[in-house]
Amino acid sequence: MFREKDIKKEIETLESQLRSVSSELEKITPLVPEGAGLRVIRRGGGYQYFMRHQGSKPTGDYIQKKNKEKAEVLAQIEYDRKLIKNIEQQIAGLKQLCAFSSDPFDHTFDQMVSGKRELIRPHRLSDETYIREWKKKDYTGPEFGEKAPEYYTRQGLRVRSKSEVIIADILDEMSVSFLYEKPLQIGAGTVYPDFTLLNIRERRELYWEHFGMMDDMEYRNHAFLKIRKYESSFRRSSLIWTFETERFPLNTKTIRNMVTDLKADLGY
Repeated sequence: MFREKDIKKEIETLESQLRSVSSELEKITPLVPEGAGLRVIRRGGGYQYFMRHQGSKPTGDYIQKKNKEKAEVLAQIEYDRKLIKNIEQQIAGLKQLCAFSSDPFDHTFDQMVSGKRELIRPHRLSDETYIREWKKKDYTGPEFGEKAPEYYTRQGLRVRSKSEVIIADILDEMSVSFLYEKPLQIGAGTVYPDFTLLNIRERRELYWEHFGMMDDMEYRNHAFLKIRKYESSFRRSSLIWTFETERFPLNTKTIRNMVTDLKADLGY
């Protein structure tokens, strides 16, 4: 199913590329006579180049090897013009597709009067409804010890470290939905991933563990055992690890870039 926001994003990318190619074409076009074109013939193991333009003979004027850059300019102009035409056609096609990209499940549901919607069990929830229902599910995470330091995110969520505050706030800032320390069954045991994220495109969960005390040998050994437990049960694309030590603390710029990429990959 085509998603309107994905199509619009592709259109924006193509329009940016179109502007870039058009700008480059404007710079190199004045380097050759107006309306000039390139004729190429194979000769021996290489090629000979001729420039056709107003006033030239029908076969064109021979371009000597020392002036090969003129042939390069002519070839680039021809290529850029064809590319611009193809990009414009692609954009036009995507804009037409965009008009027919509404989700039939959402569209059908919206066509029902409100009184009947309450009686319906939709065959597929909209992204917004799916996220809302996912976040509404009750769960109980591990308790905080009496002497545990209190760290709170901007949304008032209590977490266990300053680094988790940073990660949670960046996820919130980027509008990437997450649940904190939601219990997860692995084999006969239960783990509590720091952050459970939702891949809205594939409608599946993925798990982010931040290991913040890698200087400590006991903590590090426990972390690697935990990683192995995850990897024995989940595919790699469902797992995210971040690490820090006292010497190498969490890099907020790296996390921000990471979440930016995640947001696109997860379909937000």
